[in-house]
Amino acid sequence: MKCWIWVLLLSAAFGQTTNASPSGHEWNTYSENLKMGYVLGFVNGASLGAIREVSLCFQLTKISVDIVNTSSDFLKQWKEKYPEIVTAATSQMLNQVDRPEFKQDFCLKSFNSGFENITVGQFISGVDVFYRDYRNQSIPVNYALQYVRDEINGKSPAEQNTDLLWERRCIADPKTCSESKPSSPKP
Repeated sequence: MKCWIWVLLLSAAFGQTTNASPSGHEWNTYSENLKMGYVLGFVNGASLGAIREVSLCFQLTKISVDIVNTSSDFLKQWKEKYPEIVTAATSQMLNQVDRPEFKQDFCLKSFNSGFENITVGQFISGVDVFYRDYRNQSIPVNYALQYVRDEINGKSPAEQNTDLLWERRCIADPKTCSESKPSSPKP
């Protein structure tokens, strides 16, 4: 029953804004319960997305092995003329794609969304602090949650600041969003 109450509360909150994600203006009017419901929904959605991404990654890895095997058939026509190259190329492709550690390194990295060890209370406090800065009021809550996640997970302050300045510019002048995002400084 409580789940339906959250859905109704969140849909009422989203109905007040034209964006998919409310901004700091709306966030600052929310009750603690509504903030908690929003954070829980966002984190659960991110977790489900990570699970789907890992599943897709494993499927693509299997398809990649199939493509390499098919490529091996294609490369047979060149095997007589360039036997070392064809053998090396096929072997190299199979070695890279079908390794368990490749799947683990490549696919399972997707599973960690960065939200795992952060409490709802930390998110609420962090987003509240984020929106105390008047320059952040128009930034979507979804961005604020990711900003807090990155801050808690140790992203460098310089990189955080670069990303935040870009987001502010994008909100202030949407035309800047069509330009390429500058590289974040290395830590």
